[in-house]
Amino acid sequence: MQYPEKRPAYERAVAMLLVIFGKEQAETGALSDGAGKVREMLNAATDCDEADRSELGRDEPLPLWRWLRWSAAAVLVIGLGFWWSKTGREAALGDKGVAGISKRENGKWVIHENESQAIMLVNLPDGSSVLLSKGSSIRFGKEMNESERNVFLDGEGFFEVVKNPAKPFLVHTDKLTTRVLGTSFRVRSFPGQAEAEVAVKTGKVAVIADDDRTAEPLMLYPNQRVSLVRKNDRLISSVTGPAHIETTTPIETEPFYFQFTPLSEAFKTLETHYAVKILFDDEKMRHCTVTASLKDEPFLEKVRLICLATEASFVLKGDTVAVSGAGCP
Repeated sequence: MQYPEKRPAYERAVAMLLVIFGKEQAETGALSDGAGKVREMLNAATDCDEADRSELGRDEPLPLWRWLRWSAAAVLVIGLGFWWSKTGREAALGDKGVAGISKRENGKWVIHENESQAIMLVNLPDGSSVLLSKGSSIRFGKEMNESERNVFLDGEGFFEVVKNPAKPFLVHTDKLTTRVLGTSFRVRSFPGQAEAEVAVKTGKVAVIADDDRTAEPLMLYPNQRVSLVRKNDRLISSVTGPAHIETTTPIETEPFYFQFTPLSEAFKTLETHYAVKILFDDEKMRHCTVTASLKDEPFLEKVRLICLATEASFVLKGDTVAVSGAGCP
């Protein structure tokens, strides 16, 4: 190295760039536009030092103020690197239509709000999943360890519930309560709107109007739908066939039936319907296929069963699933 005394600072800068932009990009030089600008700034700082050394003589150390200038440039580079990296990741997620997530905790409750125009996947502590529509929010216990699994919905959500006969699953809204043991269904009840609705995809649910809890629950079966009209607070049930039932989310008509389906196609189906990104080694697992019917399993159970069939494992981080495995013969 031309300036041995700079090695510690240089190595720290390189390590930071590896963290920001990734090892592969750093080694190949295939950095983003932002990384290119970072490189230009580092080169500019080095050029300044070379000019300074030309003035002072190669063997003389740089004055303190010039070292401070170089250090300030390095700090600026690192800061801009983080900014470019964060901006790039957010842009990439935005391009894929992944929903903006607002999550907070309030005592024993966890609250999720969908503040974007896309659907948002929420995985519940019991393994159930909810696809939250835009402008909707959901509240539930951190552990769901009581005798009933209670969630509180403002807006619209499509639920896939883990079967547990010992712990009924209840969805509460401002107009109605939906009680299930394990099934898939949609609940729509926005505060201030005159109508609420429950539509069942699989299984069986019981619906109770909150203004008339003494009445017998209305039982709904697959492809049945019930509406609660606020002006007279009465339940109006309508039964329709699969071809005519009204839906607001594509997942309600997706069978999730795979027969010797390439793993990449199965994961693409999950990505499309759950607004998540699934990462895996396509080359290593190109011979893997999936044969399964996963029509009402929650998201995490679908992923688990697919991984089990292909001898793979997965890790969930936010809205990204990382799958690893040795591949298939």
